[in-house]
Amino acid sequence: MANNAFDAMNESAGGDMYITGGAIELSEYENNMNPDDQKKYEQVIMDRFQMAYARDPYKQNLDFKHWLQTLNPELYRERAQKYDDIKAENNGMYKLQNMEPLNAALLEDAGLLQDLAHLHTGRIEDLITIVESNAQDIAPQGAPGMMPPQASPMSTPQDLFNYEGTNQELMQELNLNPGSMPKNPAQGG
Repeated sequence: MANNAFDAMNESAGGDMYITGGAIELSEYENNMNPDDQKKYEQVIMDRFQMAYARDPYKQNLDFKHWLQTLNPELYRERAQKYDDIKAENNGMYKLQNMEPLNAALLEDAGLLQDLAHLHTGRIEDLITIVESNAQDIAPQGAPGMMPPQASPMSTPQDLFNYEGTNQELMQELNLNPGSMPKNPAQGG
């Protein structure tokens, strides 16, 4: 598992230890979730990556595992930032709903994955590592032997698209245990 994500992140920074920008000091996933919550979080991450895979028009003939290996985390971060910027504008959700569906879906997928990443290290690369470690014997969504993603309280794209809450609220919606987790200082806690 990704139990040493911060060490790996800081080691990859070389002499520049400010790679995290001081924004994320601990991983809620590693430090504050019990094993059941971790499994639920991992399943939500898997479901979101499978949704992104299913809606990615550029995947061509890649299966899920190879698609994961070819993801460009920097591109996903840029899309997530654009998604957050549009959401923050006046009538931002309305603008997203009126965008071309393909572009809106790409931005939404990146934004949702980045929101989930903030419960760990903030890096999509670390989410990919978690998914790869849990995807040892899965096939792409819809392939024989692949179970469909479990329905969650936010299982439809519209539910996910309209989510405007905090990480704490997201965890509650996903039936994770937010009570034992510290409040994010960036959100006034």
